[in-house]
Formats: sequence, C-alpha cells, structure tokens
Amino acid sequence: MQSNAQFNRPRLAIVGKGAIGGLIGFKCHQLDYDYQHLIKSQSQSQSLFKVTDITGVSHNFTPSTSFMTQPNSFDLLILPVKAYQVMPVLEQLEAFIQTKHTIVLLHNGMGTIEQVKSKLPNNPLVAATTSYGALKPDANTLMETGLGQTHLGWLGDVDIKLKQLIEPILSTLLPPSNWHKDISLALWNKLAINAVINPLTAIHNLKNGELAKQKYNIAISNICWEIASVMQALGYATDHLKLIKNVQQVITATANNYSSMHQDLKFERHTEIGFISGYVTSKAAELNIRVPHNQRLLEQIRQLE
Repeated sequence: MQSNAQFNRPRLAIVGKGAIGGLIGFKCHQLDYDYQHLIKSQSQSQSLFKVTDITGVSHNFTPSTSFMTQPNSFDLLILPVKAYQVMPVLEQLEAFIQTKHTIVLLHNGMGTIEQVKSKLPNNPLVAATTSYGALKPDANTLMETGLGQTHLGWLGDVDIKLKQLIEPILSTLLPPSNWHKDISLALWNKLAINAVINPLTAIHNLKNGELAKQKYNIAISNICWEIASVMQALGYATDHLKLIKNVQQVITATANNYSSMHQDLKFERHTEIGFISGYVTSKAAELNIRVPHNQRLLEQIRQLE
C-alpha cells in the first residue's frame, strides 16, 4: 500500500506555535493545506488565534493542533524553532519519525545540520532560512511585521518525485522562495546578517532600524570583515562589502522590528548566540583566523544571559 503523500498533497506538521511557526500555520490555513501544530500543553490547543497580516487586516481562526506526544500522521515535519531546540525536539518525536518523512530545518544560525544528519541519516532533509518578520505579543496573537524571502535547499540527493511533491508546497508558505542546489552560501549570508543585527540590537537595546545610525558603521564593518574572511577561507566568493550591503538592506526592511535575540534577552530566554557568533568563532578557530569582534559579541551576550 502506497502512502497518502504519493497521491495527495503532503500532510504538514509544524513544531510549536512560535512567531514563524504561527505564520506558517496561518499560511497553511489560508491555502487549505492539511496541517497540524505540534504542541506541548493543553493550554496551547484549540484556542482562537488572531493574525494581523502585513496589510493590517485581522484574521481569526482556530489552528489545527495535536500533542507532541501523540501527533497525527504527517509526511513533512517543519522545525521553525530555536537552533538549540532542534535536537531535543527530534529526540522527543523519534518514535513517530519514519525514514520517508521529510524534515525541514528553519532557524537562525548554523551548526544543527551536522547533528541532524548524524541522527537521521536516511531522511530527506531540507535546510531553509527566511527574512520574514513576525511578532507574538501574546500566546494567541500574531502580527506579520515584515515580508521577506525564503531560501531552501535539499541536503544530499533526493528522488525527483519527492522534489516535485514537496517543493511546490514549501514554496507557497513564505514566498518568494528560492531553491538552491547548494544552500550553504545562503545560510552563511543569513548568518552574517544575524551575527550583526541580533547581538548588536540585544546588547544596545535597539530596534533593528537604529543600527542605521552612523555610530554603528564601524562595528558592522568589523563584524562583516571577519565573517567574509572565514567564508573566503571556506571557498565562498564574497567580500565584506557584499555582506554589509545585505545587512543594511535587512536593517532598512525590518527597521521597526526587534530582533529575536533582543526579545530573548528581554524575556530572559536562552539565545541562539552559540549557533550564530559561536559558529563563526568555531569555524574561524578551525581555520586559524582571528575574529575578535565576533568573539567579543559572543562573550557579551553570554554574560547578559
């Protein structure tokens, strides 16, 4: 007997109802996809969800949910969680994950891909990164604060039929979507943006747009210079001016947003600094490249945590 996914649209499972996860669930609701949010507690289930989209229009609906301990059947598992939550989540869902299930990693920072490949060597894996902005003022309210782009790529070789099944679905969730044969450059470019905006806004208690002030230019340039040096040593064709331009575009596009790291510190949550500045410094150490500015940001955030 062949799986449901081979005949119909894939069934999606979205871990949690965080800002980006909630936004993906809302898009699934609008597109009439078969989806579920995997949640931990009864308090998160079957409650009315209010979403204000980028145009200011409000939408009220009840998201589909099931418990992490008892998920409904799924074909596609999306993890829009913090980088440090990826492995604990996969361990919690281990009994329900089959080798045919496609796993989508969608988070800031780098370093989880190697861990997931080791744990699930036979699963089709997609790495994704998005510049969409979303804010959750409370558990049942979501605001779409910025339109962005989403970059995706398969990690390893996959069957063409699986690509034809999965890619159109993922492409519609946070468009426009760009599929890459090698996603690693896109992940590094996003890492550079996060390595500037996240720690600087968290340390100085700023909205993203305030980083456009001249007094932050040198800090931004120094961070980007170091990351470009690491990327070049790894074989990527880039330079610090390209990275600065990317950072400035995101600062402008998300000017009224608070970064996720700013919010994590504000609400006394663990940050992803180890997977952002920490990943830069660990790769630099392997390559014997000095990155004192990124190292200092890593230490400052860890002190604030």
